[in-house]
Amino acid sequence: MTSPHSSKAKPATLASMFQLFAKYRPALNTFQGDGKRILLSQSDCWMQQASLIGSKYFTLTQTGLTFFEFRKSSLDFAEYLQFLAMLCTEKANVELEEVKEKLTNCGPPGINT
Repeated sequence: MTSPHSSKAKPATLASMFQLFAKYRPALNTFQGDGKRILLSQSDCWMQQASLIGSKYFTLTQTGLTFFEFRKSSLDFAEYLQFLAMLCTEKANVELEEVKEKLTNCGPPGINT
């Protein structure tokens, strides 16, 4: 009755995690997203869960200022990749691939609240 593929969850990808966090409501008064665009609050929640907010990586001020350079209230996946690259360019010694890996492997929203 069970196929060999149904028991195993698909491994997370950066795109699948983006979709999960773009649907996540970090607070009761926040917008329920459709998974296609991410808000700054959702991105910050994701980065905090991935342990990317702090002195070694980024501050909430840095993420906010960089996000607002797009002059949009939300970013699609391609724009979010640009956002991550911009953050890593501004912060010395932070590798984009390491950031992507942490975001991919931090688990679904709300795990480490």
